Amino acid sequence: MEISADRWVSMVGKGALQDYQDCFVRDYRIPLLLVDTQGKPLLVPSLKVDFCDFVQSGVPHDCSGVAGHDAADVVRYFESRRVFDPLLRTCNFGITTFAVPVFFNARLVALWRCDGFVFDDTPHSEQLSAKFDIPVISRGEFKNATSWLECICRLLDIHLDATAGSSNPAPTRVLSPVLTPRENEIAILVCDGLSNSQIADRLFLSEKTVKTHMSSILAKLGVKNRVQLICEYSDSFDTDKRQTMAV
Repeated sequence: MEISADRWVSMVGKGALQDYQDCFVRDYRIPLLLVDTQGKPLLVPSLKVDFCDFVQSGVPHDCSGVAGHDAADVVRYFESRRVFDPLLRTCNFGITTFAVPVFFNARLVALWRCDGFVFDDTPHSEQLSAKFDIPVISRGEFKNATSWLECICRLLDIHLDATAGSSNPAPTRVLSPVLTPRENEIAILVCDGLSNSQIADRLFLSEKTVKTHMSSILAKLGVKNRVQLICEYSDSFDTDKRQTMAV
C-alpha cells in the first residue's frame, strides 16, 4: 500500500505528531521538524534556527548540512540501507544537522529533520549559542534523544497485510501469547529457518535489534537458544503454516 506523506500524516494523526514534535523539542532542546521526501514541512516548526538564513544572506555559502544535500540523495541513502540511525552532518561552522527516516509499509514516506544544534565540545559553541540562540547539547543528550526518536520511528513503521479488508484474510500466525507482536513475528521467522541477518533484512530492522528481541524471546519462552526454540515450537504449525496449538 503506497500513500502520500500528507495521507500518512492524516492517518496517524496530525495533532499527535505535532504534540510529539513539540514535546521532543521542549525536552531535548533539539529543533525537529517532520518533512516529506521532498523536504516540504508536514507540521508547524516547533523551533526554528535562523543561523543558516543569516549566513546565506551575508556571504556566498553552500550549505554542507543535511538541508544542503539534495533531497533525492537523502531518500536514496535511507531506502538503500533501511536503517533508523540518523544521517548526521556537521557544517563548516560547527552546526550539526541530521535526518531520521519514517517508513510505512516498507516505503519511506517522511523524515524527521533537525535544522541545527551545537555539541558542547564544539569550538565556539558558547559564542554561537549567545549570538544566534543555537541549542547546545552534550553528546550523551544527543544519544538519548535520537534513541527515543528511533523508538518512535520503529513504532510508526507499520506493515499492513495486503489482504487486510478482504473477505478471506490470511490467518494470523501466533507462536505464543506471551510474546509481543514483533517478538512473535521474529520467533516465527526463526522457526522458518531464517538467520538474524535474514530476519533483519526481511523486517527492515538492524541485526542488533533482532538480537535484542531474540534475548527477550528466549527468556519469555524459557528456552536456551534458537535450536531449542525451533525444536519445541516449530510443531505448533501445520504444513500450511497455520497455528494448530498455542504453547
